[in-house]
Amino acid sequence: MSTALVKRASVRAEEARAVEAREQRAKARQELARNMSGRSIIELALDVPRGTASNEDCQHLFLAGLERLEQELGVAPSAMLEDAAGYYGLFITELPALLARRRASRIEGEAAWDRQLGLECYGVAGSLGATGKVPRDVVGGPATR
Repeated sequence: MSTALVKRASVRAEEARAVEAREQRAKARQELARNMSGRSIIELALDVPRGTASNEDCQHLFLAGLERLEQELGVAPSAMLEDAAGYYGLFITELPALLARRRASRIEGEAAWDRQLGLECYGVAGSLGATGKVPRDVVGGPATR
């Protein structure tokens, strides 16, 4: 019985870390939107549970994704961060959010794109840096992970 309790506590702790990471990422997006001009934010994320892959392998995969996205968008990442859930990079672009989502979906659909890498797109609105997620189904893009 105690192993079940330990396992349940471990699951809850992991869920709490994931929620905290999502909140931190939302704050980073809002801060970026407030301090930089642009119409959309594209977030590249590699969410890897700790201990499942070598840190070096994860960094290499993440950096390859950053380079690919930088090539496609023609802009450098505005932020590259690490949190409890993994690595993420934020690109702010002048693309309208729907066009950014289309490009991201096209990249995700490429055979060479690693499915561990996730792309999310957010529209930027107002001087307060409000961001709104653009769902994949709006452009009929492939689901990742």
